[in-house]
Amino acid sequence: MSEQRLSEAGAWKYLVETLTMLAAEAEDQTVWLERYRLETDDLALDYENAGAAIHVLAEAGRIDVALESRLARIDAILDAMSGTQQSSRWTYAALTADAGWLKVRQLAREALTELAGTWQQPLPTLGTYGGP
Repeated sequence: MSEQRLSEAGAWKYLVETLTMLAAEAEDQTVWLERYRLETDDLALDYENAGAAIHVLAEAGRIDVALESRLARIDAILDAMSGTQQSSRWTYAALTADAGWLKVRQLAREALTELAGTWQQPLPTLGTYGGP
């Protein structure tokens, strides 16, 4: 996602949709991923791509330092879960029980609540979603 082409409104939509996917109940994530024939790592890759949106929104003053820090913690947790030795953390089953996914879900819910008033947002459809 290019920062130069990303409007503030586009950045907002992208970040909210990306956080919505991370905040969703594990069962909803699994159904959504299966519907679009995606893997759990697509959730993390999409969030990695949201860095451009976060930058645009921070520059515009739409997110504060505390929220930016929370968003960075999500990224750090997902990064720490990476690697071939941790492949079991990237299964659909892990979305339900893995401590990293549980923490990511909690932080995403907190961030969404701050951004949108509630973490419970409708899941995006792939055709309108800026994600994977």
